[in-house]
Amino acid sequence: MKPDESAAATQPRAIRIVNCNDRVRSCKRGVCMNEMSQADFAALAPGISWYYNWHFDTKNQGGSGDMRFIPMLWGKSPEALHGLDQYLASTTPMPPVVLAINEPNLKGQAFITPRETADLYRHCKEITDRYHIPLAGPNMALGSATDDSITAHDPLENKTTTYTFMVPFIKATLHFLQESNTEVPALAFHSYRDAGEIKWAAEMMHETFNCPIWVTEYAQWSAADAEAARKYMMEATDFLERTPYVAGYAWFKDRMQDNPNISLLEPESGRLSPLGETYVSLPAHDDSVYYRIPGRLQAQDYVTMNGAEIRPTADTNGKYQMDSCIGGATLDYNIQVDAPGAYTLAFRVSGSGGKFDVIKVGGIIASAETPGGKDWHTVRTAVRLVAGPQKLQVQYSASGLCLNWIEFARL
Repeated sequence: MKPDESAAATQPRAIRIVNCNDRVRSCKRGVCMNEMSQADFAALAPGISWYYNWHFDTKNQGGSGDMRFIPMLWGKSPEALHGLDQYLASTTPMPPVVLAINEPNLKGQAFITPRETADLYRHCKEITDRYHIPLAGPNMALGSATDDSITAHDPLENKTTTYTFMVPFIKATLHFLQESNTEVPALAFHSYRDAGEIKWAAEMMHETFNCPIWVTEYAQWSAADAEAARKYMMEATDFLERTPYVAGYAWFKDRMQDNPNISLLEPESGRLSPLGETYVSLPAHDDSVYYRIPGRLQAQDYVTMNGAEIRPTADTNGKYQMDSCIGGATLDYNIQVDAPGAYTLAFRVSGSGGKFDVIKVGGIIASAETPGGKDWHTVRTAVRLVAGPQKLQVQYSASGLCLNWIEFARL
C-alpha cells in the first residue's frame, strides 16, 4: 500500500467565500446511475459533482454542468481494458480517478479470485498510470453469503478459503500485487445495511489498509419506508462528507423501480424524489469554504464536528438541525467578516437547557443561555470580530441541545 494520502488530499486550498444562503456543492458526492436524461442530470447537479455507470465510458450520456463522469473497469474483459484506454485517450479533461473491478468477491458481479483480481488491477493500472490518473479499487462487496462468495487458495492462510468478508480477499489481492510491486492508491467498498455498518466499515478499512477509502455504493436496502431511508441517508452521508479519509461516495442509485424508497429520482424526467432533494441539499463540509457575515449560518454548515448529529429540523424554517449527543460537543465554522466590530449572535435553539459557548483560538468570546424545552427559541449574545477569514467553534454545554441556525448581525 502507499502511505495514507488523505492528509495530502485535505491540505489547505485557496479559500472560497460564499454567502450564508448559497448552496455549496460537495466535491466528494456522487451517484450510481444506469440511464438519466439531461433533465435528470440538471436536477441532481446542484448537489452532486460526479457519477458513474459501471462502465468505462459514458454510453453517450454527457452529464450536466460540472457533474463529472468517472469510468469503471467492471471486470475481466480484454475489450473493457481496450475500451478504457480508448476512452481516456479521447476525453478531456481527464477524470479525477478511475474505479477498478466491481465486487470481485460476489457471484453475479466480477466474481474472480484474488490472483485474477490482482492481475486485472495491474493491467488496469498500467493504463491509468500512462494518463497519470489514480486508481480506486477493487470495489468490494462488504460481505456475502457462503454460496455467493468466491472460493480460492489463500496465499496468506495457505489453504482453500471462501471469502465471505472483504478484508481477507483484499489482503490476498494485495499479496499478489506486491509480487509485481504494484501500488494501490485507494480502496473501495459497498454497504447496504444501517449507518452503524458504514461508519464501522469505513473506519476499519482505513485503519487496516492506511489509504483513502471510496464508498461507491451505499443505501439502506431494507429501509421500512421513504422517511427511514432519508434518516439513514442524512446520518451516513454526513459522516462520509466530513470524514477526511473518505475520498468520495456514491448513492445507489438514480432510480430503483423495485425499491423506490431509495430512488433519488421520480419516474418523471428531471423530478427529484424527496430522498433526492435531501441528497442534493445536504451540506458540504469543505474547509476551503468561508461563509460571509452578516447572515444566517445554518448549523449543519460546519467544517468539523465532535459529538453532534444531523437531524431533520422540527423548527418552522430550515431543513436540518444539529443535536448534541454529549456535553461538550463542538461544531467548527469558517466565516468571512467583511467589516470588523460588534455583532449580535442569535442562536435558534430547543431541547435541554444549557448554553452555547463561542470559542476562538482556544478562548470563550461569548455565551448564550438556553431556556430548555421542546419549543424553539431565539437566544442572543454579543461578540466583537476582526475582519477577514477566521474560524469559530460553538460548544454545547449539555447533551440534548438542538441548534437550527446562528444569525450574525451588525450592532
